[in-house]
Amino acid sequence: MNHEPLQLAFVGCGRIARAMVSGLIAANWPPAAIRGFSKTGAGAEGLARDYGTTVCPSLQDAVGGADVVLLAVHPHDTAQVLAELAPLATAQQVLVSLVASWQTGAFADVLPDTPCVRAVPNVAVAVNSGVTALCPGPAAGREHLRVATAVFEPLGRVLTVDESLMESVSAVSGAGPALVARFVEALSSSAEARGFTPETASELAAYAVHGTGSLMLKGGLAPEEVVDLVASPGGMTEAALHVLAERGLEDAVHSAVDAAVKLSLGRLRGATGTA
Repeated sequence: MNHEPLQLAFVGCGRIARAMVSGLIAANWPPAAIRGFSKTGAGAEGLARDYGTTVCPSLQDAVGGADVVLLAVHPHDTAQVLAELAPLATAQQVLVSLVASWQTGAFADVLPDTPCVRAVPNVAVAVNSGVTALCPGPAAGREHLRVATAVFEPLGRVLTVDESLMESVSAVSGAGPALVARFVEALSSSAEARGFTPETASELAAYAVHGTGSLMLKGGLAPEEVVDLVASPGGMTEAALHVLAERGLEDAVHSAVDAAVKLSLGRLRGATGTA
């Protein structure tokens, strides 16, 4: 980085915080500019051990002097943590919420002067190949969104979306790597059943997905164009695609995303107290 790095404070040091720190360190974000605080201390200590970040013994130590406070706690713990943050956070800081199912308005109710930006990254940020959706809260302006974007840009693609779509982002993009991994697992299992070693089967399946993503993202191809490149009339690919269609792949994926959104909306109603 060619400028003074933003000072980042992770409040909560679980899976997504670890993925972000991994990607940030790989992108040359200085470990000294990243601090962590976790309820038991284990998560923050793990980050320090693996990446050289700073362990904070208290929430006050974590938040004090930070440019960006990244809230990465469990949704059920969020109300309590917000109450503890209220006397500590300032209008000069940007609060980035990584909390699932909590809208920015709920943060504004407790921290009206602290600009909040909600973020939904996926775990591929760990290898700088993720995608993160951002939406600004009521007190967040263009500059606050720019600051949040600067944190996530080293980790992959950054998009800005309307908050009404964030639960769907969580289901499609946030949960997406797990859904795709299940497909890779199934494809790999099919290869193993035909005599490949587990290592070779896994590599064949993973590179099929990796290459497909590159064709679309780097090659600019639409999914149907990728299909057309591979599937010749009456060929083996067409036969395989017919089976997926007959077994209802699209319906299954739609149902999976719907289930994820439904769960997130249920949590959202609980967090805001709405009916």
